[in-house]
Amino acid sequence: MGLTGIQIFKLLPKSNCGECGSPTCLAFAMALAAGKAELEKCPTISDDAKAQLSEASAPPIRPFVIGTGDYAVKVGGETVMFRHEKTFFNKPGFAVLVTDKMTDDIVDGKFAKLAELQFERVGLNLRPELVAIKEEGNKDRFLQIVKKAADKPYGIILMSYDAAIMKEALEIAKDKKPLIYAATKENADAFGALAKEYACPLAVRGAGMEEVIALTEKLTGMWWA
Repeated sequence: MGLTGIQIFKLLPKSNCGECGSPTCLAFAMALAAGKAELEKCPTISDDAKAQLSEASAPPIRPFVIGTGDYAVKVGGETVMFRHEKTFFNKPGFAVLVTDKMTDDIVDGKFAKLAELQFERVGLNLRPELVAIKEEGNKDRFLQIVKKAADKPYGIILMSYDAAIMKEALEIAKDKKPLIYAATKENADAFGALAKEYACPLAVRGAGMEEVIALTEKLTGMWWA
């Protein structure tokens, strides 16, 4: 949560009923602030206080998923910037990059590496889950590689700044729920429309943080319009 225990406590009913599992409302507030309790455990909190606390506890980046099935990668939903502050819940995704300038042998070798790079560690299967496909001027070749990737189990990142090319790629790979990369100030309207039409996550690229924030706000407004 973004609020301190005391700030949360001020919004609680202060009845000390114990139904949340904590002996007092103050103890419950401290547990909420530490991420060790859920707001829904309080049966008597007012709707207004619940709304305030829910908004305050929302992560800066809402969770979303790239890909489908076993190779789906969950991103966002974190409430802290550094692991020592609390914890990270979603492990970072790893991608192999291919471009439309690569030959079939190189592309096939990249896909082979995706299958080979599997490591077991303390009960976890560590592996790359994504293939990033970059358009560098050869549309037909780019779309050819997208078709090849769409037949694989891996998640897909589509990389192009051309809305027309991106639309053709999305028609091929839409069932994989690929990440669209990337919306800029030049193409934000077209890319925002594509993200909404195909219900796919959209990356934003800007010259600096202020530009990224402005683009994100614009795209969010388009999505909910």
